[in-house]
Amino acid sequence: MSRVRPAFVAAFAAFFLLGSAWALALPVNGTYDEKQHLVRAFAVWTGQWLPHERATDASGIETSAFAGPRSLLPGNADCTWIDGPAYRPASCLIANGDRTNMLVPSAAARYSPVYYALVGLPLRISPDGAGLIWARLLSAALSALLLAWALALALRGASASGNRLLALAVLLVTTPMLADLAGSINPNGLEISAAALLFVAVPRRAWGAAGVASVLLFTVRDLGPFFVLAVLALSLFVTRTHPRELLRRAFLVPAALGAGFAVFWAAIASRGSDLGQGRPVPPATSGAILNDILHSRAEFWARQIVGQFNYGEMTLSIAVIGLWYLLVAALVVPAVWLGDWRLRLGIAAAFAGSVALLVALELYFAPKVGHFAHGRYVMPLGVGVVLLAPLADRYARWLSDRGWLDRLVLACAALTVPIQLYALTRVMTRFERGVTAGLNPFGGGWTPPAGSVAPLLCALVGAVLLGVIVTRSSVRPTPVHSTANTLSN
Repeated sequence: MSRVRPAFVAAFAAFFLLGSAWALALPVNGTYDEKQHLVRAFAVWTGQWLPHERATDASGIETSAFAGPRSLLPGNADCTWIDGPAYRPASCLIANGDRTNMLVPSAAARYSPVYYALVGLPLRISPDGAGLIWARLLSAALSALLLAWALALALRGASASGNRLLALAVLLVTTPMLADLAGSINPNGLEISAAALLFVAVPRRAWGAAGVASVLLFTVRDLGPFFVLAVLALSLFVTRTHPRELLRRAFLVPAALGAGFAVFWAAIASRGSDLGQGRPVPPATSGAILNDILHSRAEFWARQIVGQFNYGEMTLSIAVIGLWYLLVAALVVPAVWLGDWRLRLGIAAAFAGSVALLVALELYFAPKVGHFAHGRYVMPLGVGVVLLAPLADRYARWLSDRGWLDRLVLACAALTVPIQLYALTRVMTRFERGVTAGLNPFGGGWTPPAGSVAPLLCALVGAVLLGVIVTRSSVRPTPVHSTANTLSN
């Protein structure tokens, strides 16, 4: 443990810096649905757990509302993306310091209060841009704790086997999109981080970590219970672990509490819904929706998992996104080839289940509200494709016997650094200068409250530190010989 604790602290610092970079760089409502979630966070901290009023939001949609100060949101919070394709820089936002109460709309009004209770205090103290940044930093810290815990567990396993592939897998699931979500007010980031920890903890029988991950995954978003069951089923199946292991108190107590709250809140929140209200949608057949998925939505889903930002109008180049997927393929494809049949089936199930869930969500919701499903929605299950792959011991031995294991980890980790920095720089340029501007995050019409240098420095230090931890931490690798992990040993 003495070797793992410094690694955990360093990993927490690295993940926190990555999330903080986005927290400091983005304008108000600078990522998916943040205007909805920050209002919900303020409402939870003012005792408004359920909505009783309605109002029209900045995009003209009537939805549930809470009492809150005008300073929570600019009156034109959607101005950066609502007028596409002429998307404007964040200089169009008009800050409002008026603390007069009004009805503030939120489409997240009936979401579980757990995440918002964890991050919302700064907005209660300072319901404006300053409070938003501190709330984002809290959100980044929570995701960083979970991801650092997962990485520490991976490094603990590496200390015995010399196999750093799991540490690399944790690095690869921390895509620029996850860093963006972790550093904004959106429970999706915490949800993905909790699922990543659960995928790492269960195969290693780290039941305390699994319990914490489960209680969060059960309670932060509606699909959480499904993801908990899916992660547990895949992890137990692939590792041949008997389900009675889940009866251990360290896991069972928090998981049962989380499941109980999920059932309770589902019953409470189901008494009302905003679905389909104020959203005129042209009629669509199942065939038309499937055709749209094939020719448009599927590409959006795949891009978003790595990096399609704000409200979808800002995407990384296909070359950058493709490079990240190539790094993932370097880990997953050989693992599928060299792994046993259980591992192959588990990885295939995680991938197929993610795709099926996206298609099912689109088929159900598209006729009611239009385009609905996002690739990020299934990342809690999709990360299993990457995090299960290191269980292919034959792949680790094959690399180690040829002296390639450390080289692969180093190459993949090194390539993530410029991608993380480029993604942040591209999005900063979009908000400071406009979506079509050349890459330049300095001197635009809008500047982040902490300036442009601080976010870039956080991203650079965080990404480099994370790469160093994965490739050259204090855990000393030992050779993994071809006779290891056999029945005779």
